Amino acid sequence: MQELAGCTIAVVSERRRHDLTDLLEATAARPVNIQAVRSVAQPIAEHVAAATRRCIERPVHEVIVSSGFGLRAWLRIAEQNGHLDALVARLSHARLLARDAHAADTLRDLGLSQIWATASASVEDLFRYLSAQPMTGRRVVAQVESERHREYCEALRRHGAVVVEVATSRFLPPLRTDVLRRLGTLVIRRQVDALALTGPSSSENLLRQATADGVLDEVLNTLATDVTPVCLGHLAAEPLRAHGLTPYVARAPALTDLVNALSAYLPRRTIELTVAGHRLGVRSQAVVIDHRAIPVQPGPIAVLRALARRPGRVLSPAEIRNDSPTWSDVDDHAVEMAVSRLRRAFDGTPLQGVDLVQTVMKRGYRIASARVAATRSEASTADRTTPLP
Repeated sequence: MQELAGCTIAVVSERRRHDLTDLLEATAARPVNIQAVRSVAQPIAEHVAAATRRCIERPVHEVIVSSGFGLRAWLRIAEQNGHLDALVARLSHARLLARDAHAADTLRDLGLSQIWATASASVEDLFRYLSAQPMTGRRVVAQVESERHREYCEALRRHGAVVVEVATSRFLPPLRTDVLRRLGTLVIRRQVDALALTGPSSSENLLRQATADGVLDEVLNTLATDVTPVCLGHLAAEPLRAHGLTPYVARAPALTDLVNALSAYLPRRTIELTVAGHRLGVRSQAVVIDHRAIPVQPGPIAVLRALARRPGRVLSPAEIRNDSPTWSDVDDHAVEMAVSRLRRAFDGTPLQGVDLVQTVMKRGYRIASARVAATRSEASTADRTTPLP
């Protein structure tokens, strides 16, 4: 997990602070929460009614109930459409898996008694329980309340199950477009190292806003090179794949697996050098020296990134500016000042006193006495096109 030290990771989800944040902070990463999806506990009656008809047309083997509140909304719509009795009859012959005691009590109010529940009150545990069993041909009905639940359902389908989703929440874009616009800006300016996309709506809303702002190509180009997209599941990956990207996908739609995927694949997309016997990693907002993260301002980082991509080669200020998409309107003096700040950033570090960034008179700058220890994966197509199974 030390591989994530100093990395800035945008957690794109339906929450202001996602559970993934705590896991990332434990790895010394810096998470940035982006609430790119608005989850509203107001089911679309037509969709729930259609799912109910699919539920009652054939026997059901497993039923996952995420909450008592959502279950009551489902039952109310079933009653309005004259399907309540048939639904209860189907549920009575299925294995009932309830997230918590409240959901279990709502099932008992229907006269159902054989109910399984988890001590952790976690829907994830219910899906993990089913995923560990042979699921080929089994019909599963799942009450869906979050984007993560949709990814769990897709994982069960990939295990051979037939899954009917009963969505008791809606997943909408945020009320304010500046949230998604900020996310696009973070990507284009390389101010994050990775995106952790937790559901399909997160990906769809990012791309939709980028299209509306006229920066879709810039976002896609950055995700193909400098910012690593890692998805909780295949549904979150599909909108990116439709635009020609091949994001990494966690082995299973669990937060720990998403962290493992970030830890395994993000280092392949970062710049690593060996300088004076020390390992130097370039991140979006920091440098990492032997797993010690040192914050660095955007300008100096942009210079370091351009030079570290071509160690030993002299780059003119114009070439440095061309390497940084957001530097098109700066002059040579701004590059000079960024170099000066970059040198000062290493004061008090193991690289203090090392002539890392050299000035070549009338030509430009170069990274000296450095050899590439681990190159970015842009040199290898295989690294970009092999997601986790």
